[in-house]
Amino acid sequence: MTTGNRTETRKRRGWWPFGKSAEALPERSQERGVTVRKGRVTPGRRNQPVVQESGNRLTRPFTRLGNYFEGVRDEVNKVSWPSRLEARRLSVIVLVSTLLAAIVLGLITLGYSELFAIGLGQPLFFLGFFVVVVGLGTFFYIRSNRKNSASW
Repeated sequence: MTTGNRTETRKRRGWWPFGKSAEALPERSQERGVTVRKGRVTPGRRNQPVVQESGNRLTRPFTRLGNYFEGVRDEVNKVSWPSRLEARRLSVIVLVSTLLAAIVLGLITLGYSELFAIGLGQPLFFLGFFVVVVGLGTFFYIRSNRKNSASW
């Protein structure tokens, strides 16, 4: 229970990207998330009565286009947008994971291209590497199927 200006601290696990200690975060009374209510009713389009289209063949497409953008605006107003701090944190996570994936894939590509270059010069080495890769692939395939199969 909190009193007055005193704030409780909460512990967080994991990496904290903004330089602050994860243990000294103030406790917020309401966390933002998927289930946060907006405080007002946001009516769905399913419950609205069907209106007969009016106008002639020339004006109906423009009416439909206007209805489409009206629906888009209604849906965007229903979205619970992240705060600036959440958006920054999620952007950092996406950028870091993208860079790590690019580095790992680049190293894998470099390794295989070097092995291929060596293999062109020494066919026996290339054949041995190919046999080892096929053998390991077969081993892991059989091992993974053995775990997922039903034991009778």
